[in-house]
Amino acid sequence: MANYDAIDLDWTWDGDYLIGFDGDMADTSDDYSRSLVNEITTIIKSELLEWEKDPNIGTDLSDYVGAPNTRENGAKIEDRVRTRLVDSGIVVSEDLTVRVIPLSIHRVMISITVFALATVNNDLTVGEPVIVNLVFDTTENGTFVLPISELRKEQL
Repeated sequence: MANYDAIDLDWTWDGDYLIGFDGDMADTSDDYSRSLVNEITTIIKSELLEWEKDPNIGTDLSDYVGAPNTRENGAKIEDRVRTRLVDSGIVVSEDLTVRVIPLSIHRVMISITVFALATVNNDLTVGEPVIVNLVFDTTENGTFVLPISELRKEQL
């Protein structure tokens, strides 16, 4: 397990920056693992070349728009997500689990689990992973974060 602690600006699931109680932009200093959640979400929701400063960020889930919700396509999405997260340097392969779960004919849940070290800087307990769950809709080409990613393992 690696240490994924970092401080970054904090934002909502749809990419809006959060404003703190003091009126300044909020950051992840109260729980460093939230930075990892934000980075994962950004990579999954983005397309390659979308970010001018780092054109290699993105998963290109739009490649699956209109594709049938089959096991084969689910396996391709899993592989794409895993590859892009590891290649971006966000996580190491040994700490990452990706599952694609069909929800309906046009929607899948992408469940990402990262086994990270619990430290004094994050809210994780020993053995508790960081979990991010997103829904990808193949008709709307939309990726939506499920609030369940905020839940801890014992609440699942």
